Amino acid sequence: MIKLEKWFDNTTTEGLPLLLEAAGRCPPEDVGGAPGYADYLEAIGDATHPEHENMRLWGPEQFDPNVIDRKAIEAAVNALSALWKPRPRKLRSK
Repeated sequence: MIKLEKWFDNTTTEGLPLLLEAAGRCPPEDVGGAPGYADYLEAIGDATHPEHENMRLWGPEQFDPNVIDRKAIEAAVNALSALWKPRPRKLRSK
């Protein structure tokens, strides 16, 4: 889950995205949106599920939905900050 909030303080990061917390891991590619991800988690979490073996082989090896890659998320947020950083305005000539 990603939650963006507007943040104001007296630093140079005023108004820029900042990672405060992170929870959960993003779903694997092509899992089928939120419903597909829920089905995927159910299948890999239950060895007796009829799709357990197929989903385990299809998805990433050792997938744990609770383990996050904080460095990757921080890099993505920093990239947003670079895009959102105010640029100097050019004065129009009359």
